[in-house]
Amino acid sequence: MGARLDQLRALLATSTARRIVALVVMAVGTALLTVDYVRIPMRDFQVGEIADHDIRATTDFTYIDWDATLRAQRAAEAAIPPVYDYDATLASRLQARIHQAFELARRRYAQELMTARGEGREDVSEEVLAAIAADFLRVLELSLAPEDVDRLIALRWSEDAEDLAARYVAIAHQRYIIADRSLLPAEGGPIRVVRLTRDGEDETTLEDLDQVRTPEEARQAITLYALDNGEPEDVDLARVPVAIARAAVRPNLSYNQLLTEKRRQAARDAVRPAEVFIQRGTSIVRKGEVLSRRQVDMIRGLQQARAGPGLLGVVLALVALTALVYGVFYVYGTTQVQAFRPTDRDIEAMSVVGLLLLVISRLLHELGDPLSAAVGMDMAASSIGYMAPIAAGGMVIRILCNSETALLFVLPLAAMAGMMMDQQVLFAVYFTIGGLVAAAAAVQSTDRVGILRAGLLTGLVNAGAVLLINLVQVHLGASAAALAGSGLPLWDVLFAFCGGLLSGAIVLVLVPVFELFGFLTDYKLIELANLNHPLLRQLMLRAPGTYHHSVIMGSLCEQAAEAIGANPLLSRVSCYFHDIGKALQPQFFIENQRGGPNPHDRLDPRQSARAIRAHVVDGQALARQYKLPEPVVDGVAMHHGTSVIKYFYVKALEQAGEGEEVDIADFRYPGPIPDTKEAGIMLLADRCEAACRTLREPTANNIRAMVQRLVNDAVTDGQLENCPLTVQELYKIVDSFTETLLGIYHHRIEYPGMPATPPPQPAMDTGPIITLDIDNPLREHASEQVTEEDASDDPTVGPTGNGLPEDPSAELPSAGTLPPDGATR
Repeated sequence: MGARLDQLRALLATSTARRIVALVVMAVGTALLTVDYVRIPMRDFQVGEIADHDIRATTDFTYIDWDATLRAQRAAEAAIPPVYDYDATLASRLQARIHQAFELARRRYAQELMTARGEGREDVSEEVLAAIAADFLRVLELSLAPEDVDRLIALRWSEDAEDLAARYVAIAHQRYIIADRSLLPAEGGPIRVVRLTRDGEDETTLEDLDQVRTPEEARQAITLYALDNGEPEDVDLARVPVAIARAAVRPNLSYNQLLTEKRRQAARDAVRPAEVFIQRGTSIVRKGEVLSRRQVDMIRGLQQARAGPGLLGVVLALVALTALVYGVFYVYGTTQVQAFRPTDRDIEAMSVVGLLLLVISRLLHELGDPLSAAVGMDMAASSIGYMAPIAAGGMVIRILCNSETALLFVLPLAAMAGMMMDQQVLFAVYFTIGGLVAAAAAVQSTDRVGILRAGLLTGLVNAGAVLLINLVQVHLGASAAALAGSGLPLWDVLFAFCGGLLSGAIVLVLVPVFELFGFLTDYKLIELANLNHPLLRQLMLRAPGTYHHSVIMGSLCEQAAEAIGANPLLSRVSCYFHDIGKALQPQFFIENQRGGPNPHDRLDPRQSARAIRAHVVDGQALARQYKLPEPVVDGVAMHHGTSVIKYFYVKALEQAGEGEEVDIADFRYPGPIPDTKEAGIMLLADRCEAACRTLREPTANNIRAMVQRLVNDAVTDGQLENCPLTVQELYKIVDSFTETLLGIYHHRIEYPGMPATPPPQPAMDTGPIITLDIDNPLREHASEQVTEEDASDDPTVGPTGNGLPEDPSAELPSAGTLPPDGATR
C-alpha cells in the first residue's frame, strides 16, 4: 500500500498530471458555480389553489397569457364581417319561369279551344280551364288566391299579364332580399356579399344594411310600384300580375355560416399567443395568496423554462462543456501562440484565480434578487451581474505571466461567466471587454497604486460598454419589455463602474499573496531594483568594484532584453544581485583589491578555483536568506553556467608535473546552464563587460569583435543549449552589447595642462579687484593625461587564449552571512 501511494504521489507530481488536475478542478468548479440549484416544483398548480410558499422568477422567461390571447382572438374574430351569398341570377330565373308558364298555359288553352269548337262548343269547359290553371301554378311553383286564379283564367294568360308579372318580379329583386332581418348583424356594420353570377362569383362589402329587404317589404314594394306607375284599366289585368309577382318573391341574400366561421377561425388561428416577458427576480406569488389564472400561467411558464434533465445531468454536461472550452484554448495556445508557455505553477494559479472570481461572481449573482427587492427603484436583479470582477483575472494573469496568457485566460473565463448570468451572450461580451482592458491597463502601471488606476479605467470602459449593450438590446428588441419605462441602464452603469473598482481592489490583494508563493511580478522587481536593498548596500560598502560591475551589467542586460522582447526589468534586477556572493570575501576579487596584495598568489590553482566557484553557491544562499524571488536566485546560479575558470585551469596545467593529470571538472562552475532568455543574456553580459575593460582601444570594431568572440565561445561550450535564445536574437544581443559598451568605454579627451604663467587679465575700470594668489594644483601635473585605460593596466589582468580576460579574482570557499547593513569591513 505504501509503495502504491508513493507511486501515486510521484505520478501526481509530474507536469502533465498537475496540468490535468488543474483543468479538472477548474472544469468541475466552474460547472458547480454555473449551475442553477433553485428548482421550481414541477407539480401542476391549479387556479384557486392557495400558495404554500413564495415563488419568484429565478430566470428571465416568457409565458403565454391565455386570457390576453383569448381576448385578442375574440377581437380578431369580431373584426371579420359575416359573409352572405347574393344570388344575382334569381330574378332572371323567376322571369324565365313566368314566361314558360304563361307560354305553356296559352298553348294548351289554344289546343283545348280548338277541341271544344270541334265538338261544337264555343269555349273550353270550366274543368279544363281549372286544370290549365293548376298546371300553370305548378310550373311557377307558387300558389295564388282563388280569386286571383279566376282573374288569371279570365285573362286567358294574356301576354300583357305575362309582361307585367315579369317586370314586377325584376323590380322586386333589384335589391337584396333576406328571409329574416334577424339574420343580419344586430349591431349593424358592414357585411361581405358574395355575388353569384352565371360567369362566376365576386365579393363586395355592403356598408348600408338599409338596402336589404325582407320578402314582405319586397312585396309591398311591388304593390307600390304598380300604383305609382299606373294600373291598367282592366281590373283583372291590374291585379293578376301583382299577385303573381308578390307570390314569386324569393330571398336572394342568405347568410353563409360555413364560410363566415371558416374565416373567423383563420383569424383566430392567425393570432399569436400573447407572450409576456418576466424578468428575473419578479415576484410571481406570495405565500397565502389564491392563485389566479395569470399566476398559474406564469408558474407554468417558469416550469417550462426550468424544465430539463436532473441536477446531476446538468452538472455533468457543464463539466464536459467547460473542460472542452478550457482544453481547446489551452491546446490552441500551446500550439499556435509562441509566447504562451505557462509553467505548471502558472496553470495552477490561473485555476485558483478563475475559481475565486467565479465564486465572487456567483455570490453577486445570488444577491441580485434580494437586493432588487430591497432597493426597488426599477433595479433589475441582473444589474448587479455587471459588478462581477472578471476583469481582475485579466490584470492578475497579465501581471503574473504575459499578455498572450492573459488573453487566452480571459476569453474562456468571460464565456463561463456569461453562462452563469442566465446564458446571456452580451454578458460574455461585456466581461471580455473588461478583462482585455484591465490586462492592457495593467501593463501601463509601474507601481501598486497603478493597479487602482487600472481598475478606475476599467470601470469607465465597463460603464461605456454597458450603455452600448443597452442600446443594442433596445435595437434588437430582445429586452424591450424589460427596459420599457425603467431606469435599468443607470443601475447597470453604476454596477459596471463599481465592477472595475472592485477588480482593482481584488488585484491589489491577490498580487502580494501570489508573491508570497514565489511568483515574481514587475511590482516586486521595481522594489528590488531600489539600490537601497540591504544586500546591495552591503555589496556597495564591502565590494564597491563588484557593485559597479553589477550596475553596469544591469544597464547592459536591460537594453539587450528590450531588443529581443525579454523581460528587461527582471534582467536588470538579476544583474544587480548576480554577484552578491562576492561580498563575503571581497578582497579576493581584483576589482575590489584597490592595488593591495592578491591572495591568489599564495593559493594553489585548485584552491583558487574552489574559492571562485563558491561565490555562486554563497550568492544563492544569501539570495534565499533574503527571500529573493526564485528567478533572481536562478540568475545567481546560472550567470556562469558550467563554464571553465580558464585562468586557473591553464595555471594548473603549467604547474602540473610530468605525468600529472589535471581534471577540468575541478575548474568548472557548478551551474546549471541558463534555461531562460534573461539568464542567457546575463551570462553573455558578464563575460563581455569584464573582457571589454581590457581593451586599450575600445572602438566599435574592437568591441564588436570581442563580443562576437565571447558569444561564439559560449555557444561552442554548450552554455546556451537549454536557453530559448534564437540565432536572430543572439545577433540582436551582440548589436545591443556593442552599442551599450561603446557608450560606457568611449574615448576620453586628454585635458591639457595649465600654463605656467596665467595670461594677463584685462583691467577693469569699475573699481578695485580682489584676487587670491593660489598655486594651480594642475601645474605640476600638466604633462599627465587622465584616461580610463590607465585604470585597467594591471599586470594581473590580460586576455586569455580564447578572448576571455584572465580571472585573477578568487573567493574563500566557505559561505558566510553578511554583517549587518552599515557594519565596517
